[in-house]
Amino acid sequence: MEKEEKQNVEQLIKKNHNQKIAIIILVVLLLGSLILNIPAVRKQVKSIISVQEQEEKVDYNSKYKLNLQSVYGDKEAYHPKILSFDNKWNGYLYWMSYTPYPDSDEQKENPHIVASNDMINWEVPNGLVNPLDDIEGDNHKQYNSDSHLVYVDDTDTLECYWRYVNDEDGSVTIYKRTTKDGSNWTEKQIASYSKNRKQKDWVAPAIIYENGIYKIWYVDHDLVIRYAEAKPEDENWKDIKKIDLEYPKKLQPWHLDVVKTDKGYEMLLMAFENWEKRGVANLYHTSSKDNKTWSKCKTIIKPTSKTDYWDNRGIYRSSMIKKDGIYYVFYSASDKKNIKGIGIMYGKNINKLKSVDIDYTNDKDAVQKFGNLIKDNK
Repeated sequence: MEKEEKQNVEQLIKKNHNQKIAIIILVVLLLGSLILNIPAVRKQVKSIISVQEQEEKVDYNSKYKLNLQSVYGDKEAYHPKILSFDNKWNGYLYWMSYTPYPDSDEQKENPHIVASNDMINWEVPNGLVNPLDDIEGDNHKQYNSDSHLVYVDDTDTLECYWRYVNDEDGSVTIYKRTTKDGSNWTEKQIASYSKNRKQKDWVAPAIIYENGIYKIWYVDHDLVIRYAEAKPEDENWKDIKKIDLEYPKKLQPWHLDVVKTDKGYEMLLMAFENWEKRGVANLYHTSSKDNKTWSKCKTIIKPTSKTDYWDNRGIYRSSMIKKDGIYYVFYSASDKKNIKGIGIMYGKNINKLKSVDIDYTNDKDAVQKFGNLIKDNK
């Protein structure tokens, strides 16, 4: 009997203890609810949550750069231009031109061509010899730069353009070579020429062939974007108009690219505050349905300045394609040691590009992982 009474007492104590805990929890919840309804407290809580989210936020763009090795042995690809085909053109869905720029050596800034079927693994097509042009000797007053690819559907021809500067006589020439199979290229020919680049220059020309006309956007000697046109038989490009853009702040344009999409003409450009800061530029985007009125430029990629990543100094000339509703931006950049490269970002919204954490060089599953990212975004 005594044992049974003892058990009853223990159960009663336990029951009362649980009730007290329940009451305490209820009081805490009620007080928490009242406190969170106080504006100042709610604001502070939101601030704490925001800080935590920022700490967890990804701080890279393309964490690794593409594995692109030039004939000079470097992996400092720069100034890309990408073309995408719905069906393989001479064995590949994607073609790229770029210029190596190791140690900012102008003598190696010569046009290279590579191709791919997955945007990750790039190779030199069989029979093609890079670069498409070279500067003989060690004369830093003559150099190539600013390569660009154009597809001419009328003749099923791929064309590569590049800018040749001669500081000995002050001239600038836009050369081009063409191919029908991707391997064998014609001799270079002049697409446009200026005997004085202080009066007329064609920095980073972006060219589209449309309805029998070459449409050309470029930055002139006075850091103004101009639009020009040419027919296949023309010896020089003819200026049509100046392109006025609205920036988030006072900026000057430098290198750009223009593509035709379902939205009309879309432009990527890097722009800087002043000439001394051109190496720390951001990448901007603008678009136009008619090449007359362009939307306000918006920042889409910034250098990862507070990190040790390969793009922590500045963004350079970039190129994009739009396929099945997804933007793929191939951006070139450099780090604070002046080492360069090309990375990829993607997304349905050009203003909300997604970061990519894939080691293209060492990860054997890089292609599959990249494909999974794209599938998850559709």
